[in-house]
Amino acid sequence: MKISAWIMTVGLLVGISVSQGVLAFSLPQTEQSLKASKLAHIQLKATQGESEAQFLLGLMYLSGRFVEQDQNLGVNWVIKAAEQGHLKAAQTIADLAFDGKIIKRDLALAEHWYQQLAAKDDKWAQFRLGFIYAAGGQGIERNCGKAVDRFLAVGDDVSLGNVVWILSTCPEPEYRNGDKAIEIGKGLVAANNQDPTNLDNLAAAYAEIGDYASAINTQQRAIEALKHTAEYNRYDEFEARLLHYQQQKPYREVIPLSE
Repeated sequence: MKISAWIMTVGLLVGISVSQGVLAFSLPQTEQSLKASKLAHIQLKATQGESEAQFLLGLMYLSGRFVEQDQNLGVNWVIKAAEQGHLKAAQTIADLAFDGKIIKRDLALAEHWYQQLAAKDDKWAQFRLGFIYAAGGQGIERNCGKAVDRFLAVGDDVSLGNVVWILSTCPEPEYRNGDKAIEIGKGLVAANNQDPTNLDNLAAAYAEIGDYASAINTQQRAIEALKHTAEYNRYDEFEARLLHYQQQKPYREVIPLSE
């Protein structure tokens, strides 16, 4: 019995030793195989409806990282994630559609997803909606009133500057309000009287109510302040507005979307 037990023990130890030897000499996974495994896992989760996986897979197809680039497929996966309430996916598809750099600009698509985000008090979405309604185009009706409401909902200095500009320069008279523009504009200038944009906006507000002496004086201050900034390339447009005011003309403009 003792011999049998000893033989069994030796056999067991030999088996363990051989097994450990096999494990010791097994080849590790290559980086490529690891990436393929992770991609397969993400693809599986995405097809099963997991929003985070759908978002990640969409980004992969948009960028061409780990997969062959396919922007249409990428957009579709990001939208699937957004439709499930994935906030980063919603912002991503809205930003892509607004910017028009990676995918073709689609203001209707951008508006849809920014509206979803704005309903959750997303300030960035409100800000972008302000620009969409101020500019219009691609099936979106330009509406200065909606633009003002969106910028007011954001409420920071940049957004309030846009409010002053729209209330002063909107082509549709029903949306202009020079007195309100001056009230907001004076507050912004008081906070930073060396910001050429604040002064430029306030000058337009003075011109809107017909106070061209104040408009000219304020625009000249704006031009002087502009000389001390990195935005000196805007000098010609500032000078053009000064000429308007010197000719007793208000300034009218539709806010353009950046290219």
